Amino acid sequence: MQNFLVTLAQQTASAAAAAPETAAGTAAAAQQPQSFMGSLGGMVPMIVVFAVIIYLMYRSQKKEQKRRAEMIDSIKAGDQVLLVGGIFGEVVAVKEEQFVVRIADNVRINVVKNAVSNVVSKDAGKEEQK
Repeated sequence: MQNFLVTLAQQTASAAAAAPETAAGTAAAAQQPQSFMGSLGGMVPMIVVFAVIIYLMYRSQKKEQKRRAEMIDSIKAGDQVLLVGGIFGEVVAVKEEQFVVRIADNVRINVVKNAVSNVVSKDAGKEEQK
């Protein structure tokens, strides 16, 4: 039993002597600052992917806006349109900022140009109005 205690005391003493060297090594490693480029290097791929996604979203949105503006500019009197509210009608007159749309016999409404959802064929609008 006494040998066991002596051996245990020797192991504890040798571990305590080695501990300051190990602790000093980890403390020195912890105190060394990482370079800015080293920490940024791991984030670069994520930043690039994020930038590409934003660019693609922006580009597709611009294409859609351009297509919609061309569609609205091409509307003329006599075209069948579908309004945002789900109403089919025929464009009677085109004004600067609005359309006059006939939705039934002797029923005409003024709508802003952005209220037009889609231009439909003449047959589709008349079938829905029946």
